Amino acid sequence: MNRVPGPIQSASKLGLGTGMHVGTGLPHAKSKQLFGPALEIIGLYVDPRTMTISMSEESQDKLITAIRAFINTAESRKRPLVEWQRILSWINWGLNVFPLLHPALQSSYAKIAGKHIARGSIYSNRAVIRRFNWLADMIEASDSVHMLDAIEWNEQDADLVIYCDVSLNGLRFVAPQLKLSFYVLTPDDSPLQTIFFFKALCISAAILWALGLDGPIHHLLIFTDSLNCVEMINSLSTQEGYNEILLFVMRILVTTKISLQVFHVPGADNVTADALSRNLPRVAVMSLPGLEIHLFEPPRGTLGQEN
Repeated sequence: MNRVPGPIQSASKLGLGTGMHVGTGLPHAKSKQLFGPALEIIGLYVDPRTMTISMSEESQDKLITAIRAFINTAESRKRPLVEWQRILSWINWGLNVFPLLHPALQSSYAKIAGKHIARGSIYSNRAVIRRFNWLADMIEASDSVHMLDAIEWNEQDADLVIYCDVSLNGLRFVAPQLKLSFYVLTPDDSPLQTIFFFKALCISAAILWALGLDGPIHHLLIFTDSLNCVEMINSLSTQEGYNEILLFVMRILVTTKISLQVFHVPGADNVTADALSRNLPRVAVMSLPGLEIHLFEPPRGTLGQEN
């Protein structure tokens, strides 16, 4: 009778050495057998008890330093493709902790798109430099801990619900539970004169206004009839020209820990805000008795200007 090889002999025949768990037939490297209430995975600390992913202060400082060194134009604005790929890979590792900062990379990926020569020089334009500076500032301002939102929430769980609507004549948003509404004429100095831009601008203004309310806002829900805006917030990406608004919103979410959801609402169901956007205040008040109407000013940072 032929003898059947045991686990250790099988490991040797397979070229796996003797680092095999006896009796299982599975490769086993003791150094890789991590256990404990929290684990280090790809250099980040994952703690299921607190539902967090965190980065050490040392790793955070190194990442910030590398980002700022990359956009240091003291000697040259040109860097080889391989350096672009290296810094973007490092940043993407960091985005496991800072997922809301993804929009800062849009201009960088646009710069290297279609490039294949590793040592070929690529110019850092103003958009890349500005957004990398924004990225470094946001990482520095963060506590380097990403809270995993393990519990989904809906309209009933929202601390505040806001409805937005826009026409080419003006921007409007309504907080029904507070019986407050706000309007402003569409700004003449906005970088884009499109309805998509104005709807995104209205959402950013509503978020900024909500920050000034008494009592903390943990769950903020905004309704809009713009599917483009819903997609922009959910995907953390948008067309060039709209990125400043997205960066503005992400700055607020990172620094305040607000959980934001943006849902689509058909225009026919957005009665009060729709009436205001069509300059029909009486119809708006009839749909929501006791409604107060106030002026507001769009956040200048979203218009490429300083507040």
